Amino acid sequence: MDLLSEFNCTASSPVITPLDLTVKLLPDHGDLLQDSSEYKRLIGKLNFLTNTRHDLAFCVQHLSQFMSKPRQPHWDAAIHVLRYLSHHPGQGLLYTKDTSFHLEAFCDADWAACSNSRKSVSGFVVLLGGV
Repeated sequence: MDLLSEFNCTASSPVITPLDLTVKLLPDHGDLLQDSSEYKRLIGKLNFLTNTRHDLAFCVQHLSQFMSKPRQPHWDAAIHVLRYLSHHPGQGLLYTKDTSFHLEAFCDADWAACSNSRKSVSGFVVLLGGV
């Protein structure tokens, strides 16, 4: 909730998806932001939040691709993520003290899914102590 108030999104209407499915983010579409530091600060905070909110991992990774020259559609998409957080403020993982040291690792990748660079997008998760 502190993150929502910091970026003036407490009164915004909530949404049910982290990214708008109808918006295609491109690196050279839209007006450049006058001050990119706010965008970078927001994405950095969202990146930290992915430690307990794994549902944000893909959208934060996608938005972080535009850190060098963020544009207005990228900022709007980042605000959309905050609106998603306002819909699900209590959702997330709780890490507890556990004596189990069971190690599990999973990974997945797609082939050339990025429409801009034709590079693959991959991800992984490592669990220590179970879920």
